Amino acid sequence: MAWTLNSLLFVSREFTPSTADKALKNEQQSEYVKQLWTFLASVVALLTLIRFARLGLSLVLKPKLSSDFPSSTTKKADLERIQPGHNGKVSWRRLPTAFSSAFCIVAFRFNVQIGPRAYASIAELAFIFGYIIAVIVWLLIDTEDLNSWFFEDRAAHFASCQLPLIVALAGKNNVISFLTGVSHEKLNVLHRAAARTCLILLWMHAICRAVGGLSGKFDFTHGWMQCGATGLAAFTLAKILSIRPIRNAFFEFFLVSHIILIAIFLVAGYVHARDPGYGDYIWPALVVWAFDRVLRLARLLWNNRVGRSSEQHHSTATVELLSEDTVRLTLRRQFNWKPGQHAYVILPTVSDLPFEAHPFTIASIPDALDGTTGSREKEVVFIIRGRNGFTGRLRDHACDNNGHSTVPALVDGPYGCPPDLTQYTTCVLIAGGSGVSYTLPLLLNLVHKARARKSLTRRVIFVWAVRNPEHLKWISKLLSEALQAARTSTLVIDPRVYITGPSCPIPEIPPISNDKDSSDGSMTPTSVNSEEKSELPTYSTLKITHGRPSISRILRDEIYTSPGPVSVDVAGPSTLSHSVARVLSSGPSSPMGILKGAPSVTLHVETFGMAH
Repeated sequence: MAWTLNSLLFVSREFTPSTADKALKNEQQSEYVKQLWTFLASVVALLTLIRFARLGLSLVLKPKLSSDFPSSTTKKADLERIQPGHNGKVSWRRLPTAFSSAFCIVAFRFNVQIGPRAYASIAELAFIFGYIIAVIVWLLIDTEDLNSWFFEDRAAHFASCQLPLIVALAGKNNVISFLTGVSHEKLNVLHRAAARTCLILLWMHAICRAVGGLSGKFDFTHGWMQCGATGLAAFTLAKILSIRPIRNAFFEFFLVSHIILIAIFLVAGYVHARDPGYGDYIWPALVVWAFDRVLRLARLLWNNRVGRSSEQHHSTATVELLSEDTVRLTLRRQFNWKPGQHAYVILPTVSDLPFEAHPFTIASIPDALDGTTGSREKEVVFIIRGRNGFTGRLRDHACDNNGHSTVPALVDGPYGCPPDLTQYTTCVLIAGGSGVSYTLPLLLNLVHKARARKSLTRRVIFVWAVRNPEHLKWISKLLSEALQAARTSTLVIDPRVYITGPSCPIPEIPPISNDKDSSDGSMTPTSVNSEEKSELPTYSTLKITHGRPSISRILRDEIYTSPGPVSVDVAGPSTLSHSVARVLSSGPSSPMGILKGAPSVTLHVETFGMAH
């Protein structure tokens, strides 16, 4: 039967429910809320089971370091003689790996544009639409030919009972990330989808109630009704301000207003639902929010040794101006993190509000490059591009203090679930601009693990595209130290820098001043000279090219010649990650390529950012 919006809204005016109907309605609401939560819990349980099954298999099937592991003097061409990448013959024994590759291509490497500069993978869309369809099915089932009297209150029940889930998906510390291994920034897309679904349900409830009020069911003079309207107005405004263009343009205003509006919504919503006896739906969301905040506060106090140390550097940070628009922020703290994780930085004297927390990827590692754990106090380094808002003020602060100053600072973290690259034979690290703050620590960690003999990685291709050669100063010191440390390890590093600016000269690399053959793929240092002032890495085999990298050629060359599994990690503009995903959807990493013996390829895309 086809229903118009008018008939859907006004059908309740022609329906007089009996006592049995009211009892059935209450029973259905309670039962379907349980069924919906059982469905959601089952999805989380399945993802948890998959995660721990993969961890178990990785431990059981974990390869061991062999005695003939190649050294840093092994040339790329020799890797194929050690273990050829593929022989070109189809083998059905590789069918499980090919099937896994096909699933990854469809689920994670095909992206659909969902807005201006906004993309979602097929897997994300599947979860989003699966959630929406499940809610709609349980909302409209057994409603006597879509009689709104049956689902007007059920919509409010569904919206209210989902609030703890929505708050949990937004929290930095949440049980879903702990169980599934999916970091909080990747869960944020589900948080937004669930919140918008909740808003639609609440408006369905409000409209149906208002329409029913024409026959005496709606009385706005009650305080709990006014609280419901106030909460819905606050929630609606919060969702309008969270639209991507508005959020990106006024991120700091969005952040503060979002917290205030959602707090109003939860408190007013609790008062509204408490009177009919359904406050138990909403107060757990407040508990989840408080739990996340308490954990963040505890971590903040612990990381910065608040009340436990009188040393000044435990509560300060060094600000250095690296270029006209880039700042290096360095803190010394006693905590550990994994390469690729991020942390929240609080700079009270730079921020508009004293406790503004801004997230940035940590561009350093907690361990020493020589394979040891290093000192107890770690250097926590952030590379921050000065744009608008907080980052612009930080850049201006550095400029006003002659490029170097010390500021009060607190750090909260680490957060995120970065990949472990030590199980891959070849690692291709691709970064654009400030995305290098993600790929650089991955490179540093691979050098550390190689020196500690805890890595299976034989070859690393480090690709970085920047507009200006002056940007090399961002990472020159850390990159130089890493490449020098790798020379005595089992790791082959191929560093390539691409200068994409239209009229930027390419810096010259000094000639070799020692007798070590640099053709082994590592970088050979020259003698100390005037180049030291520019802080550019002075290595003979650093490939600096004017133009954009050929992602297709780089990936195909490395995948075809890799003797084992390949990891591709990319961070930077969305166009860069999409081009990498397109290349990996065909060619040697395709299911047919896998069947012919090509190594498996895993793609890791860093999607973290302030505006996500």
